[in-house]
Amino acid sequence: MRAESDLPSAVKVVGWVGTILFWVVQLTLLLVFDLALADTILLAALLVAVPAVATAQLPLIASVRVERLPAYWGSIATLWLLGSACWLVGTRTGGAAALGLLPLAPVSMALWSVGLTLGGLLTILLFREISVWTGAEESPVLRDLMPRTRQEKGVFGLLSLAAGVAEELAYRGYAIPMLAPLVGVGGAAILTSGVFGVLHGYQGWLGTLRTGLMGGLLAWGFLASGSLWPAIVAHTAIDLIAGIVLGEKLLPPPRGAGVVGALDARSPETER
Repeated sequence: MRAESDLPSAVKVVGWVGTILFWVVQLTLLLVFDLALADTILLAALLVAVPAVATAQLPLIASVRVERLPAYWGSIATLWLLGSACWLVGTRTGGAAALGLLPLAPVSMALWSVGLTLGGLLTILLFREISVWTGAEESPVLRDLMPRTRQEKGVFGLLSLAAGVAEELAYRGYAIPMLAPLVGVGGAAILTSGVFGVLHGYQGWLGTLRTGLMGGLLAWGFLASGSLWPAIVAHTAIDLIAGIVLGEKLLPPPRGAGVVGALDARSPETER
């Protein structure tokens, strides 16, 4: 573990700013908007603390080789902890319906799930073309995190499920209904989608925009369908297809032999 004096200055700045903003947001929600204490703490965590931690990690992971399996398992544990907190707080008065976990007719469920999945994959393809047109490079960290071996793909499948369930519970099912009375439905969708993009800052600025737009798509699906289930299914399916089925085919070709992901793509471990 690094001593505080060894941390990059950017990490320290993000830590202090995140701490201050957390208490500002939490106290504002508590004292101005009169929300319950549990909701103010959880919302401040979702909107400030979690993205601050994700942002603070960027300088730390940019200069090291990412170990995929430990990263997957760590993310799975974090996501289930986040999802469990949102479940416990969000369902304490209105049950599962308070998080949008309402059933849909089978045909409607299928259409919404497939439509949102296709929309998400088309978003990824659109940003692939944007990268090619503009010359913007994908994050080497993102390439390095793509699963290679059979074991990695199996654990990545669990990660996809954890992300599909926990992130949708947190940023669509819980946060949007809580924020809608304060900033409006549209404002809640935009705010949570922006934070969702920041959470994926390890993907670089291109990935942050891509993920934010995808968050907006899933938020629209949740609000328009009246149920969170299609967003959960689509989110999980998008991660599975993009990470396991298609993999780096959805990313633009790496520019330069120094890219970590390009080296991985040629390494023998991809054949295992």
